[in-house]
Amino acid sequence: MPTPMTLFDEVFRVLVAMLDEDVADRRDELSASTPLQSLGMDSMKYINLLLSLEDIIGKELDEVAEHIDLAEITTVGDLVALVERLRAL
Repeated sequence: MPTPMTLFDEVFRVLVAMLDEDVADRRDELSASTPLQSLGMDSMKYINLLLSLEDIIGKELDEVAEHIDLAEITTVGDLVALVERLRAL
């Protein structure tokens, strides 16, 4: 029986799917402490990523936008923590 995906796994899957191919090929090197900026993330990619995470969050982005500060999302782990916090709202 397959192991259920953790929240980290779910967020990680969405993140890797939207990365450039050369970065996605290094997915085994990525961890919670990986800086998102090192993955080529910019403010537009952050917004697209958050939109892609709406299903995991369980809410529309406009419902939780006031609780998001992009400056606080610097690592993969920060992104997972944000998703967890938004799910709890």
